[in-house]
Amino acid sequence: MRSLLLRPRGLLSPTGWLRLATAGYLALLANALAWPLWYSPGGPYEEWMLLKTLPLLPILPGLLHGRRRSAQWATLLALPYIMGSVVAGYGFWAPPRFTSEPDAAGALLQGVSALALLAGAAYYAAHPGPALAEGQTRPGPDSPVDKR
Repeated sequence: MRSLLLRPRGLLSPTGWLRLATAGYLALLANALAWPLWYSPGGPYEEWMLLKTLPLLPILPGLLHGRRRSAQWATLLALPYIMGSVVAGYGFWAPPRFTSEPDAAGALLQGVSALALLAGAAYYAAHPGPALAEGQTRPGPDSPVDKR
């Protein structure tokens, strides 16, 4: 099963997966800000809807610097946004419609950008680092650095 899930990893280089994750992250952040302000303004809790951008902010520096740990956390962070887009989309397409068309558009954009973040971050985090020559080991945090 693991080999089946890792098969798309070869489609892009690690930098490509990181770029996809960063683009999905920035689109998700922009959509989370735009949804309560432009897509459905005048809602009852407009200010509270802006708070859903706060969980996205701590991983921004790590994702922009290409840190794998931040990519691992980004995969976990994308899941509630995917779930929120499914719920908002269901509210529009299911028979008792309790959301409007702009909310459905916001949900669709949020879902696509969260899926891009999830896929890019997951495959970037799962991609192995640079290959080592035979006999070499990775230096640990306490090993001396050779400055020749």
